[in-house]
Amino acid sequence: MKKKILSLIQVSFTIFFIYYTVSKIDFNVFINVIKNTKSKFLILASIIYFLSQIVSSERLRYILQKNNFTLGFDKNLYLYFIGLFYNFFIPGGVSGDAYKGYLMSSMFNWNLKKTLKLIVLDRLIGFGVLCSILILLLEVIFFELNIILVVLTFTIVYCFGFILVKFIFKNQRIYFKTYLLSIISHILQFISLITILLALNISSNYFEIIVVFIVSSIFSVLSVGGIGVREYIFLSTASMLNYSPEVSASIGLLFTFSACISSLPGLIFLIFKKSFIK
Repeated sequence: MKKKILSLIQVSFTIFFIYYTVSKIDFNVFINVIKNTKSKFLILASIIYFLSQIVSSERLRYILQKNNFTLGFDKNLYLYFIGLFYNFFIPGGVSGDAYKGYLMSSMFNWNLKKTLKLIVLDRLIGFGVLCSILILLLEVIFFELNIILVVLTFTIVYCFGFILVKFIFKNQRIYFKTYLLSIISHILQFISLITILLALNISSNYFEIIVVFIVSSIFSVLSVGGIGVREYIFLSTASMLNYSPEVSASIGLLFTFSACISSLPGLIFLIFKKSFIK
């Protein structure tokens, strides 16, 4: 029942944000912006985003291995992308993670509760690193702090995350490498975003756009696959970014499109699940 309510809330948010965004832009201008994007950059952006998810899948595999749940690269990748597809297209927030944990438990006779706990740990570390990067960018953009203060802030945030992992999950030995893999994954996503900006002939305000992107990623859980929310947040910050509402909204839409394309292998793995897992 709770899952159905959560799914209904996500679908409602998705519809609302899509409607609100469309109502606040000149749709003809918006379509024209999309038509004039450079397709080769969009393809490249999707590939780079896909690579970021491979890195994220390796982060999860490392956590599993360090907790005596051994899983090969290929099987882990198949299961990870199945979960990614579920998270993007199926309402419910963490439905993909839950299903991925269920598959791991049933296929390899793993303890379901512990498996899900490790998947949650993986997600939280990635989220924590994203928040760390956001804090650092805000310091650089709005407070113009020197490098020493920025490094000090990064160290404090890193240590805070380490303490949380140690006392809540008792898995502090995996923290450094997973933190590093998270940074690499997020950097690849930022490069994917910048590639989309190149497709739109945008060549300025990259730091500010990345900040907006991070905020939209944090709130993307409110809708199905982040659809609608990401476009709405970019639309709402159009004046800050010094771009028209149509251009700003198109940034969010094109990134959503790249993420969607990158999640489609999960559908193939899901359809031919038995063949891939053998």
